[in-house]
Amino acid sequence: MFIIKSLLLGIGLSMDAVAVSMANGLQNPTMKEERKLSIAFAFGFFQFFMPILGFFLLRSFAGFAPVVMKYVPMISITILCYLGGRMIFSGYRKKKGKESEEAEGNLLFQAVGTSVDALSLGFTFSGDSVPRVFLSAAIIGLVTFILSHTAILVGKKFGTVYAGNADILGGLVLLAVAILL
Repeated sequence: MFIIKSLLLGIGLSMDAVAVSMANGLQNPTMKEERKLSIAFAFGFFQFFMPILGFFLLRSFAGFAPVVMKYVPMISITILCYLGGRMIFSGYRKKKGKESEEAEGNLLFQAVGTSVDALSLGFTFSGDSVPRVFLSAAIIGLVTFILSHTAILVGKKFGTVYAGNADILGGLVLLAVAILL
């Protein structure tokens, strides 16, 4: 049952990373395999790391956890809105024929922004042993990696079809994820 629970948590937690991965694929339909793997790895790593961080923060600063919990959704929403707005602006500039900077520098913000909710999940592991927390986090990270990589491929396919509006569409996806948080 523990493995099934961890798999389901991985699927649930990875959905925002999947949406952002698809937006990345939409934005860059000619993305190389190394970049696809680095994006999927970043999302998977942070979905693995954040529950462990939350677990140890709760153990170390039990009184601090409720304060952090209040701000977790707002941090995620802010980061995703910023990235979504930036992608829309980039798409608008491309349509106007102006140069636009590559969004690759945003990968860290994307990975952190989509995994902040996993930090709060770590707080719920307070009664579990350290090996169980690491195993569950590893499963969550692996599921996120696989689903994110797949989403990039789907995004690339649609990005090729909708090349002119891919940045704008990707930005709208990020804003929708932020609104739904």
